[in-house]
Amino acid sequence: MEFTESQIQDILERYKKNIQYNRDRYHNVRKNDVEYQRKNRERAKKHYETHKDHKKEYYEKNKAELNMKQRYRYYKSKNDIEKYQEKFPDDYKRLVEIGFIN
Repeated sequence: MEFTESQIQDILERYKKNIQYNRDRYHNVRKNDVEYQRKNRERAKKHYETHKDHKKEYYEKNKAELNMKQRYRYYKSKNDIEKYQEKFPDDYKRLVEIGFIN
């Protein structure tokens, strides 16, 4: 299916207007509606109950990598990345390999 340039621009414009309409509607109407808040909380609670095992499995599976990243962020916040490289050279290499550090 081929579109002309004007059709593409029209589609993009409608998409942007729809996004803006939904954003405005949420912030001005739905967010303050008590019934919407109640339903949203129920939905969130149900999602949490059905997916908490997945979150736990993800953490257990990636525990070492998550700890490496957190240690790196700590040393970065202290502006002491060289010390991190000295103390954890293997972790630093791994973070560079996975693309966490450029």
